[in-house]
This record gives sequence, structure tokens and C-alpha cells, in this order.
Amino acid sequence: MKKNKSIQYIVSYDKVILICYLSLCLIGILMMLDITSMQSMSMFYHHLVYLIFSIAVLGIIFYFLDLEKLRPLNILWIILSIALLILVLIYGSTVKGGKRSIRFGPLSIQPSFLARLALIFFYAGFLAKKQDIINTTNFPELLKELAPLLVYTAIIFVLIFMEKHLSTLIVGSATLLGMLYYAGLRKRFVLAIIIVGLIAGIFIINKGDEFRSARIETYKVYSLFNPHRPEPGNSPDEYQVRESLTALTSGQIIGTGVARGRAKHNFLPEARTDYVYSIIGEEFGFIGAIIVLGLHALLFFRILKIASEQDNLYYKYLCVGIALNIFLNVLLNTGVAMSLLPPTGNTLPFISYGGTALLIDSMSIGVVLNISAKRRQL
Repeated sequence: MKKNKSIQYIVSYDKVILICYLSLCLIGILMMLDITSMQSMSMFYHHLVYLIFSIAVLGIIFYFLDLEKLRPLNILWIILSIALLILVLIYGSTVKGGKRSIRFGPLSIQPSFLARLALIFFYAGFLAKKQDIINTTNFPELLKELAPLLVYTAIIFVLIFMEKHLSTLIVGSATLLGMLYYAGLRKRFVLAIIIVGLIAGIFIINKGDEFRSARIETYKVYSLFNPHRPEPGNSPDEYQVRESLTALTSGQIIGTGVARGRAKHNFLPEARTDYVYSIIGEEFGFIGAIIVLGLHALLFFRILKIASEQDNLYYKYLCVGIALNIFLNVLLNTGVAMSLLPPTGNTLPFISYGGTALLIDSMSIGVVLNISAKRRQL
């Protein structure tokens, strides 16, 4: 007779992470109802369907997946991401000068978000395997050992660059560099990578598409760091700066309230995506804005706490990569809303309208909850 397989059940997990996630998703769905009621309710229903699906996927990853057994499939995930990024360039729809999404029937996905998470998994597995050489070998030997990592990263980043999705490159690069630093890569190597990245970034901005350099010029003139900034003009970038700052400052401490919110009435472009934080600041004031930022910060530090408790290096690096990937998006989005950073076209995790980003971020939280779970066998 065959023996029955032992059944495992979860006895504890990090409830703070789940509460932060659900709270942010609730804020997100309420903000979408608020904003899209002024535009098209179909967008709200679309977001709601994606949210329900995302929570279901999170539950499956949390309760049922064995991450260690799935680890050998990380390379297949990388290959799938590369294939989808190529398909986007061939068959994807062009929006605002860039090809970022591809449609499969009723679904539209942005493979760059999937690729970013795939790289986190691949880096986590690779760094856990090569831990002993990360902080001991010299630079030529280290390059040789990390060659597969660098090749796959270069291919994916080149494809994302061709899609003109620069914000994904910025967040992805910073996340992977943070993982390398956390794994013990020596500081002089990290500094060298940062210098090369800055040189490449300056070259892309100065020699690439004109809209990028125009955004930087607008930022230099109208940034909050410029004490002598003039009144913004009527160019699209300057208009966004003006309306975003107007919305944020109008909210003051407790906000104008939903009924008196002005920016969502088509005054602020991309209010449901790039500038949703400005709407929160206007209608719910400093208190609402700081609560949203505080929930994201609590989520970030809680995931890092889970990472610090792991003996399994693969799980440790997964948590670090996921924490950085989510929180760097938060910093980028809120920084743009406050005119602390130039516009990048980046969404606010769990709150902004959009299916792929919400799904990928929810999958990430499912992975963290899975790692945090304590299991017992029956």
C-alpha cells in the first residue's frame, strides 16, 4: 500500500504584510471609483476584476507553491520574459511613442513588469549559489562567474529600452544593484557599476529621444529644489508640474474632500496612474498622503525584516529584491508627484490603475507571505 503524503498547513505568517497589502488595495479601489466616476466607469470595473484576480493569485502562491521546488524553473521564466518582450516590439500597440503592452484576447499585459520580477528570482537563485565568490574574487574572475547573470540582464534591459520604458530600467537597475550590494559585492565594484550607469543615463537623455531631455529641462526649472522657479508654462510637462503641485498644495492638512476635488476633472493628465498620489494629497490632505506613504514604508521594512530572519539565502535575496522593487516604485511615483523627480511614467503600487503592475506586485506579496509562513505537517 502506498503511504499517504503528509499534509502541511500554515500555523502562522506575517499578518502585518497582509494587512498593509489589503489596506493599500482598498485605498486603490476607492481612488479608482473616485477618479473614474469622472471619466469612465468601465475603467473601475476593469481595475476591480484585475484586483480580484490578483488577490486570488496571491492566495495560490501563498498557500500552495513550494518556492524551493520551483527554483529550477527560474531560467524558463527569464526565457519567457525575453520572448514576450520581443513579441511586444513586433506586435505590441504603440502608446505615447513607446511599445510596452501586448494584447492576448481581452487581456493586455506589459511584459517589462514580468521581466523585472523574473530577474529578481534569477538573481536570488544565482547569488545564493555563488555567495562564496561574491565578496572574495577579483574583478576579472567575478565577471567570468557572473557572466550568465550579466548576459540575461543585458538582453532584457536592451529590449525594455527599445520599448522606451525608461522608468522600468531605472527601478530594475537599482533593485538588482541593491541585491548585489546586500549579497556582499564589494563597494568599489558597486561604485563602478553606479558610475557606468550614470554615464549611460546621461548619454541616453542627451542623445536619445527629445522628450526625455525636455522633461529634464522642465524639471531643472520647475523642481521644488529650485528656489527661483517661475510659473509653469503651457507645454505638457510644465502643465503636469503645475497641476500636480496645485493639487497637492490645495489639500493642506485634511484635504478638500472627495466632492471638492478639482484635479480629477481632467485638469491633471494621467490622474488614475502616474499622478494618483496628487489626487490623494488634494482630497485627503497631508494626513491621507502620509498614511499611504507610511503603509508602503511599513510594508518595505517588514519585508526586510522577513529577509533578515531567513537562513535560506535564496529566500533572503528574494525578499530583498521584492522589497526594493516595490518601494523604489513608490519613491519614484511620489517623487514625481511632488516635483522632486522628473516625470517618468511610473505607477503607485497597489493603488494606481493598471492590471499588469497590480498582478505582479500581488504575486510578489504572495511570495513574501509564503516565505514568512510557518508550516506544520499532519
